[in-house]
This record gives sequence, C-alpha cells and structure tokens, in this order.
Amino acid sequence: MERISMRLEGTFYTIEELACDAQGGHCRVLMAAEHPIYAGHFPAQAVVPGVCTLTIIREVLAKMVGTEVAFDRIKECKYISALLPHEGLELTLDYVWGEEQSVQCQVSAEQKSVLKLKASWRKR
Repeated sequence: MERISMRLEGTFYTIEELACDAQGGHCRVLMAAEHPIYAGHFPAQAVVPGVCTLTIIREVLAKMVGTEVAFDRIKECKYISALLPHEGLELTLDYVWGEEQSVQCQVSAEQKSVLKLKASWRKR
C-alpha cells in the first residue's frame, strides 16, 4: 500500500528561518493568508486546522533531522489558542531534543504560545 503524505510547505506556509544544533532547533514560518483549506475550515471565520499545525511541526522536524519522519507517539499536545490566518501571520517553532528520538515543540504566534507538543518520532 502506497503512503500518501500531505505536504504543506510552499503552499500553506514558507520557511523564513531555520536553525538547529545538538540541543534543539528554531524555525520561523510565514503562513499563507489565502489558501483553499480555509474555505472549509471555516468560511465565516477561518482557523488554521490543528492537523495542519502538527504537519508543519513534522515537516520542519524532518528538515532538521535530514530524513522523512512520522510521529510515533504524541505524549502531549496542548492547543492554547486558535490560530487565525491573516496577512503576515508568522509562526515561531522552538524544538528541544530529548532522548531516543523524542522532541518537545512550542509554537508561538505574535509572541503568544499557541501549541505545546511532546512526542516521539521515527524515520519513515
């Protein structure tokens, strides 16, 4: 069975800054304000879908570790506030590496934390 992977980089967001070292990583992404996904989520008041935020975290993680990855286990995923798309919306993703392919990631927008994640990952 063929795996189909959702790729959002380049259409839903672009990477503006990316850096990592032995302790973790940092990424800044710019969200597309006008994307077809918002027509269904939700037309009257668009919200960045949570699954899309997780996909961004995973895609950026893959760039940092140099291989395609999948979340093996999500230990904690806390959405603190909704992400409302607008022109110039910038997300900051801060990663902290753990043992045995575990990671913590905090996503912020406009200096406010919007998501906290603790997960383990594996190569795909």
